[in-house]
Amino acid sequence: MSDTQLRKFFDFNPSDLIANQMGRLSDKQAERIKKAEQGANSIFRGVGIFLILIGVIVSFFMLRAATQAGWEFSSSNVIGPLVALGVIWLMLGFFAFGAFKLAGNTLDTSVQKVEGKVRLVKVEKQQSYKTASGSTSHRTVQQYELRVGKIKFEDVDEELLNIIEEGDTYIFYYTKDSKDILSCEFISKGK
Repeated sequence: MSDTQLRKFFDFNPSDLIANQMGRLSDKQAERIKKAEQGANSIFRGVGIFLILIGVIVSFFMLRAATQAGWEFSSSNVIGPLVALGVIWLMLGFFAFGAFKLAGNTLDTSVQKVEGKVRLVKVEKQQSYKTASGSTSHRTVQQYELRVGKIKFEDVDEELLNIIEEGDTYIFYYTKDSKDILSCEFISKGK
């Protein structure tokens, strides 16, 4: 293990580490997190807008088909299409609202610290995927978790096994909600 390998693997420099030791993000880390958050928020807003557009298009074509079929809006035979539109708008509105709400949420990116002996654990997780026929299937994938004290960092790169020795003591600095590792420092060799 070398400090250089750790810095390269977790993408931090000495000034990032100093800022994290003081309980704050460095300017570089804050900018990187801000860009990632803006990208995710844009995706959620786009999904919300897309769902609303689907609702508008479906409504337009349903109402157009109803009027072309000679239905009048005052007659009782329009109730079916209006109920269908109501259900469609209720479902799409629910998901669009959820997407907009997610876009408006901000993660707590306060710097957290955990110190302890490192354990690298191979875990199996179920992952869903679409098959060629369009159905959803599941497969078991193996991932590594980095565990320090009661904190676990999921899906770490297998390359970390060549950098950190299990049982050594480290301090890891990470963001509270997303548990993204910001920096780390070696404390002592394991026994």
